[in-house]
Amino acid sequence: MGIIGAVRIVFIAPFAFAPKATVSARMLPMAKALVRRGHEVHILIPPYDNPGESGRAWADDGVHLVNMRLPGGARGFALHLALARQLVRHVQRLQPHVVHVFKPVGVGALAMLGLPPTFVDNDDWEGRSGWVDVNPYPRLQRWVMIAQERWALRRARAVTCASEVLVARTHALRGRDAGVLLLPNGPDPRWRVEVAEAEARRDVLRRAFGWDATTPVLIYAGTVPLNHDLDVAVRALATLVHSPWRWTIIASGAGVPHLRAQIEQAGLAARVEWHAFMPHAALVERLVAADIALYPYRDTPINRAKCSGKVMDYMACGKPMVVSDVGMNRVYLDGGRCGLLTPPGDVAAFREALRFLLDHPAEAQALGRAAQAHLWARFDWSERIGALERLYNGG
Repeated sequence: MGIIGAVRIVFIAPFAFAPKATVSARMLPMAKALVRRGHEVHILIPPYDNPGESGRAWADDGVHLVNMRLPGGARGFALHLALARQLVRHVQRLQPHVVHVFKPVGVGALAMLGLPPTFVDNDDWEGRSGWVDVNPYPRLQRWVMIAQERWALRRARAVTCASEVLVARTHALRGRDAGVLLLPNGPDPRWRVEVAEAEARRDVLRRAFGWDATTPVLIYAGTVPLNHDLDVAVRALATLVHSPWRWTIIASGAGVPHLRAQIEQAGLAARVEWHAFMPHAALVERLVAADIALYPYRDTPINRAKCSGKVMDYMACGKPMVVSDVGMNRVYLDGGRCGLLTPPGDVAAFREALRFLLDHPAEAQALGRAAQAHLWARFDWSERIGALERLYNGG
């Protein structure tokens, strides 16, 4: 049945608000755009990966966020099942017009078992050839996640997808005529204010961070998973040791120890400074103060399906960047007009792109400004949220 006018909408998150970015970078900006259109939006969060958030509830620009309470003593599947039951009960109390489950695997997919058909958001390649083959899940969990993904995408009332590859993959499961909407990530409106404030203090921030005015600062900010692709950047930078630069890495994830070891082995440790996860406003300050952002990919199913939140952060902060030409990166960077795209896994091409930006600061700054303008012109949620409303209305 279609919906008309302002309605109550529930988003079901896949995991905690932080340190992973699906809730903060995808769900929350989307929810805020719906609130600005007059809807009531609740985000329900199962924070099994951040126990300190258990039971916390707050509001952000009119969006209601609630963490489920972690049951004492529960682990593994028992914990996920208990959280799924909490989610179902919370949804039933709210009696929403629309329920949208983000990710077709995990706690949210378990909750779907206790709910009428919901909308589902697909923002990653989770099943075969995807994260189940990368992360060290037990065999039974891998089988369950593969089955969940197929079942949830087929059962959904309609599916939103973060990338073109995920649209095609979802169509393969549901059929060409089924409800599938391409809905790439977009920026949070408050980023404009955060970025403007940081830009006005850029010189002060650089001094506060201990960055001098003459040494370019490269930056990477985001999760470092197992089997990460940052070795491409390490190998490229190892051949640029005669150029002045330093590298700031703001990262969490299971791949961080391996990346540290690679940097040590390459003899670059003295040029690298490390930071753990930080609040978004603090991250924006580092990005604005830095000179060049980087993010190498390899050509894998996961990367082809990716819709990178960190690329959005780089663009919002006006950073010239070097990223690999895989998946949605070409869409975000407007075919290379807003950043340098290099062939995936190509160390030499990545090195030469970095060298160009280091040697041509004026051209680099122009690329950064173009990226910032393109992000707001093409991916602002306020201009795109109508498509999601139409999907909710069955059209």
